[in-house]
Amino acid sequence: MSSTTHSTTRPLALGYEKVVSPSIQTPTTKQSTWGLFAPLQHELLVTRRLLSSNAVGFLFIFVGGMLSRAISAPLPLSETVLALAKSLSLCLLCSYIFDICNQTTSPEEDYVNKPDRPIPSGLITVEQGKTRWLMAWTIGPIAMYVLFGPWAMLHLLHWEVLITVCYVWPRWFSWFMRNYFVSFSYCILGRLLNQVLAQGIPAWNISFLIDVSIFVWFMGTIHIQEFHDLEGDRKSDRTTLPMLLSPRGLVLLRFGTSLFTLLFGLGLAFTGYKKIGQDMITPMMSGLQLFASGILAYRISASTSAQYDRVTFHVYYYIPVLTILLTMVLVIK
Repeated sequence: MSSTTHSTTRPLALGYEKVVSPSIQTPTTKQSTWGLFAPLQHELLVTRRLLSSNAVGFLFIFVGGMLSRAISAPLPLSETVLALAKSLSLCLLCSYIFDICNQTTSPEEDYVNKPDRPIPSGLITVEQGKTRWLMAWTIGPIAMYVLFGPWAMLHLLHWEVLITVCYVWPRWFSWFMRNYFVSFSYCILGRLLNQVLAQGIPAWNISFLIDVSIFVWFMGTIHIQEFHDLEGDRKSDRTTLPMLLSPRGLVLLRFGTSLFTLLFGLGLAFTGYKKIGQDMITPMMSGLQLFASGILAYRISASTSAQYDRVTFHVYYYIPVLTILLTMVLVIK
């Protein structure tokens, strides 16, 4: 069966062009469907690139915090799945709130250290980042208030204030504040998670002492995230603790951090060992955290390259702190 193509002409600035009848060139249903989903696909790609760098840290706070509660006070599967969904939602929201501000206010560093992020890779512009930033910082607290009440909203607003003074104005971000920001952020977000989970599950209300102890651990160790970014930090003129030290001072910093990690693990292992007559899970978990702490301590002091330091932070860093959290929940239960 043959068909005839109908065409017309329309004047242009120079000459004429042939215009094919729209009825013949109408896109297929499949192409139209993909066209409708293209903006969504783009936004998902932007979000994935935006959140990937700090995903492990936020997963530790929210999923690790939920897991520690589930181990100490198990619930039926349906309630556990609902709690996990809440934790993951909080994780995505808080991660987005931080990363969109961080990456919009300092794209120069990302061009050097993290070129795959949305702005240096060209997925979005700085202005588009600011629009997303405003929306996330406005919608997030409103959602907290509607879903979980005023205290959850206040915790999130408290964290936004901390991000503002460190990353926006007046940018208090010395090497001390870099350590303090990560450590205190854990306390704020840990309390936010506690507020959301304990609201419907009173048995999952954990002591603030646990958050304070993890705060201390982060303050003594989080600077190891700077070891593998020294070259990029020099080019972007960022002030970090390793940059302020001489080569000999850097060796001493590594040794001191390793010693702190090991001593913290030993102290917690001793506390868990004293409960050996009451249950076996706590001593076993305290021994596991000591083993993980020992591996991290060794890698911090035995580094041979920037790549070695990168693997230490991204692979080995959060394992001991997760086991520390699980041990403390069992000890203080």
